[in-house]
Amino acid sequence: MRRIWTGARGLWLSLAWLSAAPALGCSRGEALRGAQREGAGPPAQEAGGPAEASTTPAEAPGSSAEAPASPAAAPLPASRVERDGLSISFALRPLDRGRDGADRGAAGVAEPAAAGTEALAEFTVTDAASGAPVGGLAPLGWMSRRDGADGGAAGAAEAAPDDERCRGKIKSFMAGLLSVRPEVDMNAYLLWTLNDDNTVSAINPQVALGRTKLRSVVTLAGPGASFALHPDRESLYVTLRGGRGLAVVDTRRGLVRTNVPVGADPSRVVVSPDGRTVWVGNDGDGTVSVIDARSTDVLRTLEVGPGHHEIAFTDGGRAAWITSERGESVAVVDAGALEPLGEVAVGEGAVSVAASDEAGVVYVARGAAGEVAILDAARRAVAGRVALKPGLGALRFDPGGRFAFALNPAAGEVALLDAATGAVAHALAGFAAPDAVTFTGRFAYVRNRGAAKVSLIDRAALGGPAAPPVVHVAAGQEPPAAAGAAALAAKAGLAAPIAPMPEGNGAVIASPADRALYVYVEGMMAPIGTLTSYGREPRSILVEDRSLKEVRPGVYAAPVRLAAAGRYDVELLLDRPRAAVCLEATVAPARCAPGAGYAGQSGCGGDLDPGIALEPLFAPDLRLEAGEPATLRFRAAAREGTSAIDAKEMEIMIVRFPSGYRFRGAPRAEGDGTFSVAFTPPAPGQYRFLAAAPGRGAPAGALPVVPLRVSPRGAAAAAGGAR
Repeated sequence: MRRIWTGARGLWLSLAWLSAAPALGCSRGEALRGAQREGAGPPAQEAGGPAEASTTPAEAPGSSAEAPASPAAAPLPASRVERDGLSISFALRPLDRGRDGADRGAAGVAEPAAAGTEALAEFTVTDAASGAPVGGLAPLGWMSRRDGADGGAAGAAEAAPDDERCRGKIKSFMAGLLSVRPEVDMNAYLLWTLNDDNTVSAINPQVALGRTKLRSVVTLAGPGASFALHPDRESLYVTLRGGRGLAVVDTRRGLVRTNVPVGADPSRVVVSPDGRTVWVGNDGDGTVSVIDARSTDVLRTLEVGPGHHEIAFTDGGRAAWITSERGESVAVVDAGALEPLGEVAVGEGAVSVAASDEAGVVYVARGAAGEVAILDAARRAVAGRVALKPGLGALRFDPGGRFAFALNPAAGEVALLDAATGAVAHALAGFAAPDAVTFTGRFAYVRNRGAAKVSLIDRAALGGPAAPPVVHVAAGQEPPAAAGAAALAAKAGLAAPIAPMPEGNGAVIASPADRALYVYVEGMMAPIGTLTSYGREPRSILVEDRSLKEVRPGVYAAPVRLAAAGRYDVELLLDRPRAAVCLEATVAPARCAPGAGYAGQSGCGGDLDPGIALEPLFAPDLRLEAGEPATLRFRAAAREGTSAIDAKEMEIMIVRFPSGYRFRGAPRAEGDGTFSVAFTPPAPGQYRFLAAAPGRGAPAGALPVVPLRVSPRGAAAAAGGAR
């Protein structure tokens, strides 16, 4: 039986101590609220308690280090408690961006965090006596709206849960109970997949079964070749075949922000280590385009040689090394000045490159020649060559920077090269066309294109005299080579089909042939769960980690999307010391439009507008019959002042609840804002009708879900029907 994976972070924390330890009460302490009026000072400081650290936009995750600090603004509401010698405060800081990408409140006007917007959830943990920041923690955090909380102070106070209920909430959240889910999860991450049908998908593995896990589907202007995520997690860069350039995807809104014209046949895309520039290899004209990550302007087009290009960085990102498959040399470029530093002759046929600052070397794999050239990064010269078998493909250094993994799909081997000796440390056989490798703290994960398995190589044994043990884990039903995406993905190792999980003890494996994602946790002999890719062939996968991170000493923050307005309980679970702490936060009513104020104010409605309104044109008690075609009609209206919705902008999904059959397709326009979709339910049961229009601010799950009942053939009630 296929398991359902909830993907909850922090499973290493035992649930037992939450229910047993008496010291884990959620006593609120004295909540300190900062004044909301312009020019007010920070929250009052308790005796012996440290003042809350301030945050400027330049300090927030996702902001450039050079971003100018905003003028002094009114402080935002904060809550603080003391527990076990720690002073813990919490604040929500708006990160909302308009459709033009500009930060709201950048002119120095403090705006409260509003429903439906992006915000920075920030915990500050200090020593209660000394005020020193407490770092190195691994906190888990949630926000849950109080029952009946409408933002009013009196109602919120009456709805405040007691310690036992607070402790029970944390236990339920960690257990992944579907009946008790937080409105805001600060331990979340998204899975982004590059698909074989001109799309990228964002999948949230942690949502409840009652909703689709598909957060959004972004339609591209052409088929994607490779993709890369910016360190700020706000932009995803996708190279497009067919001369369509580079797509820049807004990960928060789930749509293409812009398409950047680059050279011919763009293929590999990488983001520089400092996040300032994006490098695109143009296989069709022998160039590399360097793009400003912030403005998306093309800063320079470099002539680097014909054929496919791979890119690596050394010296902390100061130097870029660029190969050309049909050229003889590797180009070296000053990554800051974008000026050539020279060329290193290695011979024709370079298919991959890997760099190690720890070893001071750059390795270049020449596929047909079966050779790895070792380059001295400081001298920019060839320091040696290692002869292997012809057919080399992907080449990567492990995180320690000592061992390079050279994959050979043709020979079914993986060679481990030791940078300390410049020679082969181990040659491992028994693989089935290995074509991609990624790493966790303990293992190297090797994808086998010719078999439905992933091979785990124990990294702890790399330096020993004996070959490291290899464990083969079955992953799926069909080998990746059986998928239509295999031929394109095989080129120069463009596919990145395995992504480490944020916990560091497992990985998510994309199977294009099975059209699924498999979740593997180390120590298991098989994946622990499966996530559907909703009918698409996932070619590559990466993880956008949105969990709490220590952004400054003692300050832990995560970007979150806020739910409905009102008063919230903020639940925090600390690992050292073991403590469960509950704080408070207030979410302001939704802003209807930039500059239009907030819901409840004059001229502004009370509901958060997702961009479109959906009206089913079939009766709520409609019953369909299994095996009988049905036409489901609905009306979709765009926000006032925007263009009418086109059928191509929408996607319809019909899923059988809680799991099983899934139908996906585009609706047909019938005129006057009316659309229809033809659907033949395969079997009786409960179904869900979901509509999405990501480009209109309505990703999957944003619009109301319409339930459908399907009866056995001939048993449908007469009541109900299409209109």
